[in-house]
Amino acid sequence: MKDKRLGELIISAINDYGDEMLAKALLWHMENKKKMNIDEISERPEEFVAFLKDVYGPFEHFIEERIIEKISQEYGIPKENDLVTMIKKLFENKS
Repeated sequence: MKDKRLGELIISAINDYGDEMLAKALLWHMENKKKMNIDEISERPEEFVAFLKDVYGPFEHFIEERIIEKISQEYGIPKENDLVTMIKKLFENKS
């Protein structure tokens, strides 16, 4: 199930650690090199986290934590230890 709201939260979290140009560059790379659209993250969370690790290396966990925080606040759900688990739990009952 594609989810535009999740994509907007992710872009917001990336902007927190950079700027709009960085977010646009990352999205371009993800779409053109990884063949994943921002709205598909809810369907492909493992691939998205792997992409973040490729891009950010050891600093990926900061972005992941910020995304988890934003998801928790926006959707009103408890935080999970990792982004993949959180996204899967968020969408397990929506498909």
